[in-house]
Amino acid sequence: MAASKSEWYKDQFLISTSQDLLQIDVITKAFNSDYMYWTKGMPEDKMKKMLSKSLCFGVYILPESSSDIAGRSSLTQIGLGRLVTDESSFAYLTDVFIIPEHQANGLGRWLLECINETLDSWPDLRRAMLFTKGEPCIRFYKKIMEMGILEPGANGLTIMYKDGHGSPYKAV
Repeated sequence: MAASKSEWYKDQFLISTSQDLLQIDVITKAFNSDYMYWTKGMPEDKMKKMLSKSLCFGVYILPESSSDIAGRSSLTQIGLGRLVTDESSFAYLTDVFIIPEHQANGLGRWLLECINETLDSWPDLRRAMLFTKGEPCIRFYKKIMEMGILEPGANGLTIMYKDGHGSPYKAV
C-alpha cells in the first residue's frame, strides 16, 4: 500500500490523521449534539477505543504563534471525519462533522477532499461506503467524492445492516 499523506494545511487550518491530536472532549460534545443526529456520545474509554480502531481526519484551527504550531500545544479541534478501514481494500466513512460555528466556509468540502485523496491513493481499494440522509447531502458526497447510490439489487448486491444497542434508530 502506498503511504498516505497525513497532514494538509489551508489558511489557518490543519487536517491531520494523527491520533495524538484528537480531542475526546470536543468529539464527545459533537456526538451529543443535535447536528450529529445519527450518533450519541459514549464513555471516554469506549470513545478512545473506537477512534483508535479508525483512520481519523481531525480538523483543527492553527494557533497564531509559530512556537505553538511547532509544539502543537494550542490546536483547537473543530471537525472530524472517520474511516473504519483496513487501509487497503475497504473503507466506511462515518462521523463527519464541522462544528456549526465553522460551517459554510468550505471546511467540510476540504475535509472530504482530503479523505478522498487518501482513498484514491490506495490502489487495491474495492469500495468505500457511507450512509447519509437528504438530497443536499447526497449531492454533496456525489460531487466531492464521486460517490454513487447503490440501488437495491444493483450489481446483484444487497446492502444489509443490523442496528446495535448504540444506534439511535434501534426500535425499542
